[in-house]
Amino acid sequence: MDNNNSGKGWALGFGLLAGIAIGYYLNSNEGRAARRKARAQFDEYGNQINEYGQEFSTRANEFVSDARQRGTEMIDQVKTSGQRIADEAKSKIDASKDWASNVVDDVESSFKRGMEKAKSNVKNAADKTSKA
Repeated sequence: MDNNNSGKGWALGFGLLAGIAIGYYLNSNEGRAARRKARAQFDEYGNQINEYGQEFSTRANEFVSDARQRGTEMIDQVKTSGQRIADEAKSKIDASKDWASNVVDDVESSFKRGMEKAKSNVKNAADKTSKA
């Protein structure tokens, strides 16, 4: 146990000496210059990070705006296509109604002509039998 405690004492002593040496260096003229240089570097890095963040934000906003515009254009195209298809379908339905109406009129006319012919034939047959 004594051996382990003496190692801790040496580590503490060495840490204290290293702290004093670093403190003395940073407080010297050369250390102050190093701190100013480090602070300037950190400020420069901070500015670069800020610029990158602003650039990223601008690009992201442009991307979102472009995606929104494209989405709106696609929706408009779908609406236009849907309306065109609906108009074509209505036109075809109307044409089919007209065709069906004409067919019914033709069938009705043909039926009436057939009825008139049948009446005439019955009347002629009745006239022939009453004359005979």
